[in-house]
Amino acid sequence: MARRVRANKSLIKQRYHVAKVAFPDDADLARSLGVHRSAVVRWKRGEAPAPQNWEQLIGLDAVVSLLEGFLELASIPKWLRGLNAHLGERRPIDVIRQGRLSEVVRAIEAERAGAFA
Repeated sequence: MARRVRANKSLIKQRYHVAKVAFPDDADLARSLGVHRSAVVRWKRGEAPAPQNWEQLIGLDAVVSLLEGFLELASIPKWLRGLNAHLGERRPIDVIRQGRLSEVVRAIEAERAGAFA
């Protein structure tokens, strides 16, 4: 079994709730991150994810938090799943899954600044 991350339950729950803003339900969140739905249910209860899943959860939390600053909540899921010119026509959710959070953050910053890709 994979090693689990050591973090307190309230932090894990908080990260889950911020990330969840971008998804209609736990099953969609699980599909988008490529994890089993039971893993997402465990996060909701505050159980620590495996290290790779923890990185994805933190990344998604950070991206959603940044997007909340300038997009309507209803637009966040569309932004995550849409092709993004600043990411070479890749979907932000896929880039997050690949562990390339800094690229997604740069894309958000470019869009906030009004830059064209």
